[in-house]
This record gives sequence, C-alpha cells and structure tokens, in this order.
Amino acid sequence: MAAHLLIRDGSPQWWLSPDIWVVPGNDPNGLPGVPVAGQAAYLWAHVANTGDIAASGTRIDFYWANPAMQVVVGAATQIGSAYADIPAGGAQDVLCLVPWVPSIVNGGHECVLAVAHNTAELPPLPDPLPAGFDFNPPAYDEIAQRNLSVVQTMMMVPFPLTITAPARADKEVVVTTEVGGTLDERILIQLGLGGFRLAAKEEVEVDVSRDATGHRREREHCARDLGVHVPRGTSTGVFVTIQAKGLSREEYQLVHVLERSGDRVLGGMSYVVVHFPEGDEA
Repeated sequence: MAAHLLIRDGSPQWWLSPDIWVVPGNDPNGLPGVPVAGQAAYLWAHVANTGDIAASGTRIDFYWANPAMQVVVGAATQIGSAYADIPAGGAQDVLCLVPWVPSIVNGGHECVLAVAHNTAELPPLPDPLPAGFDFNPPAYDEIAQRNLSVVQTMMMVPFPLTITAPARADKEVVVTTEVGGTLDERILIQLGLGGFRLAAKEEVEVDVSRDATGHRREREHCARDLGVHVPRGTSTGVFVTIQAKGLSREEYQLVHVLERSGDRVLGGMSYVVVHFPEGDEA
C-alpha cells in the first residue's frame, strides 16, 4: 500500500500543465490570470493522490525559473512550500502562501514548477532534490511545469531563453520552433482568455537566433531551427523572434520552442500570441 501523487502534465506539450496556475494581485483567491512583472502574484497547484492510502502532510514546493526549456535544480528558485492532507483517491487545490513577484528584467515571462513530496510514496522523490537534478516532468508524476507566456506582438520582438549544461558534460542540442495546435480550455480560462478561439490560419512568423539582433536581419537569413553547443557548467542564451500580422480580436495562435537532444525533447517553452485592440486587456 502506498500513496501516489499526481500533478498532471499538459498534452501533447507536457510543459503546459493545466494543474498549475497564477492569480495576479494581492488576493490569492482572486481570478486566475497573467502575471505582471514587478507585481505580486500567487501560485496554485492541483494535486491528486491516485494511491490507496492517504498522503498526509504532503509538501508541495513551488519554483520559478528564467525563461528556459529544460529546467534543472540550481537554475530554478524556490518561492515557497505548502502542505496538504490528500486522501486516497482524492485531490486538493493547494496555495503557495508566499507571494511571487515576477522579474521586471524578464517582463514577467518566467517558468513555474510544482513538486509534491510525501514519504508514503514508494519510492518517494529525493528530498532535497540534488543539485543539477532534471525536473523532467514526464518522468515524475509528482512534478509539473508551466512554461507559457501570453504575448501581444504586432511587431518583431525577440524573447530570450536560457540553455544550461550540466556540471560535468557539455551540452549539444537543437532548438526548434513550431507554430500551431490548440490550448486546453482550462488554461485559456486560467490566462483570462476564456472565449478566445484558434486563428483559422497561420498568422505568426517565428525564428530563433543566437543574439537579440536576429529580428533585424532579412527574413531569408533567419531560421526556425538552431544547433547550440553549451560548455559544461555554463549557460547560454538564444532569442526567439515572433511576429503576428493577421490576428483578429479574440483569436490566438500557439508558438512552441523545443530543446532537443537527438530524439528526446528535453523541454519546451510556449507562447500564446494574441492581439488586443488599443485599450483592451486580457
């Protein structure tokens, strides 16, 4: 007999968990929405116990990280922890009482994670998680990630992403970009975009480069795939440039940026591209 904790991943983009959401502002019981750089927000996680005994005293740790695709321990900052008693077959919405203030430097475009620990699980997650541990949500039901930003972009804007190599090995990856797909209705509502619909055709251009000036180059010199070498124990940045020209009011398009090593997807970052007429807000 054992407990088994579950914070659901997104599907097919596992970094788009519907079980993690943000409430901007000073009231943690307010409406979910998009975090605002420099202003307080609260994180919630929906945690289930699919095991056959209660998971009493479950600890849920909440983290944020600079915009990245693969996130490892050491590159993420813990916001705080919350505790919950989750019965067998039950679930609970859990609030991190420590407010989170998204970085102004990143314009609020950060990644968030939730990790559930309980010794009644067999085997339990390492506690504490060791340095360099790959959160790798697909491998752990107890870990989920929300790497998702809402962007309104009628101009070509570069968004930075960080790639980190482990301490003992160089990293060779390919960063790829994809446009398309639908977003879980629960996530649209959590972002304050309830009622938005998928654009009827592809209206977004996207490319990736090693520097922020890539968006100034001619389009034929830009790429949607980029090979990256990162020396061990270091980090490097890439820039994703997104431009949308034809989106109508209450339409959205998804852009996914993936970090790949061979056939394995190490992580991803997604952007919901929308257009609001002047004076409107999400």
